[in-house]
Amino acid sequence: MKFSVTAAAAALALASFGAQSAIVNIDLSAATTGSLVTGVGANFAQTFAGQSVSGIGITGTPSDPLTLMPAGDISVVSFDPGVSPESNSLLSQPDNNAPLSILLSSRADSFFWTMGYVDSPGSTIKADFFNANGALVDSRTISLIWKYSTYSLTGLNPFSGITFYDDRDPRGVRFQNMSYNTAPVPEPATYAMLLAGLGVLGMMTRRRKPG
Repeated sequence: MKFSVTAAAAALALASFGAQSAIVNIDLSAATTGSLVTGVGANFAQTFAGQSVSGIGITGTPSDPLTLMPAGDISVVSFDPGVSPESNSLLSQPDNNAPLSILLSSRADSFFWTMGYVDSPGSTIKADFFNANGALVDSRTISLIWKYSTYSLTGLNPFSGITFYDDRDPRGVRFQNMSYNTAPVPEPATYAMLLAGLGVLGMMTRRRKPG
């Protein structure tokens, strides 16, 4: 009986971690070309409010709260990349290499997508990650792989939005089949569950001590 109670308490404590994490697949099936592209799981524009496009780069910093700012057009085109399912893809205009900003529906700690095309070996693209208040929380430089490939960025500080910019591939890049892993956000009830589980564990430990 002591074992079962202790095991239950441990389960209560452990249940408070990771239970709210999930993969969100961004659905662009109903998306159309424009300065603001709406999907299920995320929306897209070239910049966030507070930023401006400067060629292939970005100037300024996002304002609080993090909000998309429609600017140049983003083309939505169905495409079969061969390395992932055929789906609608995004090409930021002009020349498929303007910045692309993504506002997620949920806070995340990783991002996955298919991207191509690469004409110039050694090409890179940069990605900045922002929280819901517009503060920079992470930044990566991504080496582009020739033609089409799947990419993943994991172990990121929790973020609500991304800006891809400074695309150094002369042919530009195409984004599609995007998804992200939501970052758990413990709620008050979760903390109560954790404290209850730890309390039971502590009580059982004291009872089992001799004397």
